[in-house]
Amino acid sequence: MRFFNIATALTAIITTCVSIVSGTPEASAVAGLDHGIEARATKLGVFYCVGAVWTTKCWHRVNLKAGTFYEVGPSYNDKILSFGPDKGTRCTLCVNGDCSLGNGGGFSEVIHYPGIRDMNDWWGRFWDYDHSWSGVYVSQNFWNGRISGFLCYPE
Repeated sequence: MRFFNIATALTAIITTCVSIVSGTPEASAVAGLDHGIEARATKLGVFYCVGAVWTTKCWHRVNLKAGTFYEVGPSYNDKILSFGPDKGTRCTLCVNGDCSLGNGGGFSEVIHYPGIRDMNDWWGRFWDYDHSWSGVYVSQNFWNGRISGFLCYPE
């Protein structure tokens, strides 16, 4: 009986790990607004983690549609410290909502492969309502705890 309980627990753990690595959507991590950009590449994907340098809880999301806003999911929202587009994919990170400039939202400059391994050290530019024309370079730690979603396109 004890062996059966251990085997059942191991099966549940392996199933959970496989679904996270393969890109199975997390609850509430769905595609949102379509910005009307037709996909030119067949496979767009990103890899992001809660820990810096691609550690801790990670998710490889694949088969993304170009120009569509994707939420990162509730257990990743405002917690991502590593973000990297797959080869052939470029992405913009979004703060709040749907990457719009309203309601405190905004977006990052374009990120290319291999991505940002530690958001604590990234000084990437940020566009919001006040800096909608040229963006503003932000200080270290700005992106730590702010990523709610992303938009991706083919390179």
